[in-house]
Amino acid sequence: MKLVKYLFVLGSGIFAACGSPQQPIASPTPQEEIINNIALTSFPDRTFMINVPQDTSCARTLLQAAIDSCSVAGGGTVKVSEGHYFLNGPLHLKSDVNLNLAEGAYLQFSGKSSDFLPVILTRWEGTELYGHSPMIYAYHANNIAITGKGTIDAQGGLEFAAWSKIEANDRDRLREMGDKLVPVHERIFGEGTVLRPSCIQPYGCSRVLIEGITVKDSPFWTIHPVYCDNVIVRGVTIDSHFPNNDGCDPESTTNVLIENCTFRTGDDAIAIKSGRDTDGRYIGRPSRNIVIRNCIFHSECNGLCIGSEMSGGASDVYMNNIEIGTVKNAIYFKSNRDRGGYIRNVVVDSITVERAKGAILRFETNYFGFRGGNHQALYEDFHISNVSAGTADNYAIFMDGNEEYKIRNINIDNFHIKEAQYPYYLMNTECINFTQSSVNGKNIPESPKESPQKISLDVY
Repeated sequence: MKLVKYLFVLGSGIFAACGSPQQPIASPTPQEEIINNIALTSFPDRTFMINVPQDTSCARTLLQAAIDSCSVAGGGTVKVSEGHYFLNGPLHLKSDVNLNLAEGAYLQFSGKSSDFLPVILTRWEGTELYGHSPMIYAYHANNIAITGKGTIDAQGGLEFAAWSKIEANDRDRLREMGDKLVPVHERIFGEGTVLRPSCIQPYGCSRVLIEGITVKDSPFWTIHPVYCDNVIVRGVTIDSHFPNNDGCDPESTTNVLIENCTFRTGDDAIAIKSGRDTDGRYIGRPSRNIVIRNCIFHSECNGLCIGSEMSGGASDVYMNNIEIGTVKNAIYFKSNRDRGGYIRNVVVDSITVERAKGAILRFETNYFGFRGGNHQALYEDFHISNVSAGTADNYAIFMDGNEEYKIRNINIDNFHIKEAQYPYYLMNTECINFTQSSVNGKNIPESPKESPQKISLDVY
């Protein structure tokens, strides 16, 4: 075989090689770059074994002591063996600790609100406060994990879930504090208040791994990283059906991978967030560099979401290979004139949807809860492709923009909805382009016209 001799010229050096020319190595996609750049957890080969104590009331003390000791010793794994552990209060995860739940390990929290005091620093629907502790909380910890095939049962229905019906006074008081930028140390919502905590919340943490576990019956949002960096949520099953039981809500968090998860939730499966209204804009910390892939959504509210608490902005979000069941809205970007902020550079690909009661694809800038502000949100630069859906009870596509910042630069390709009452609604949009897309067996125009009158879609 004849060999071809050729030269590589790099800088000032010349390198000769023999053989057939090789194909150039393809550059990684933006999605691959995000995944490749996530800093991973790594733990020393040190294990603290935990078995069910004879005195079951000591389980929380035993687990917390093991976590603390493991961290102080330089890190390692706290391995929780098979068995039922009743925990009358939160666990606070510490740096360099992998809390590993063996198959058959069942952490059952008390569900009693007084057990989750004293208050900790957190965010509630995008506003900072001191409130009840999540079941598992980590504060400015680095290199932490919750792994294994065990189960976390928050027992959110025993007391917390009912607070959703009586929270209005505390909720409005907190939002007023946020709007007035009351110092956070004065925003105390402890004993006698009724703002539900999340189930698992790393706060201000870096290098976070949550993998393999099952989570049941969260009081509120289930997995809620706040102000975190380098987060992986992998192979998790969430089975939680109380009010506001979102599956995973990265908030003001960067460099995130959510993959191979199953969400059976009472609210949105995934909702990317970045703070609410004045408080969120003041902090101004976005969520960005987020990849969501290979997941199954059987949520009772919405599927893939950004918002509505997105005042710090959200960008560089990649969602692909997602199976969505029957939901209110399948692919949903939501805000209102209280929020401000932006959602930009979003790529959605390879999505299947069974049914949406509202819309398969929805851009909403008039999300309910509006309180009279004048901070329009900016939506721009979306690419949505390879979406296949069965039924939309209302709209296949619903884009309701605002007057100041029109929804713009939206490219939609290979988008096919078998049956919808209405194919599309567009208001205050520009540069909306469809290719090879159809609803009810009819092609969508490449540049569809806007609606002559404003319409609201009251399916949230």
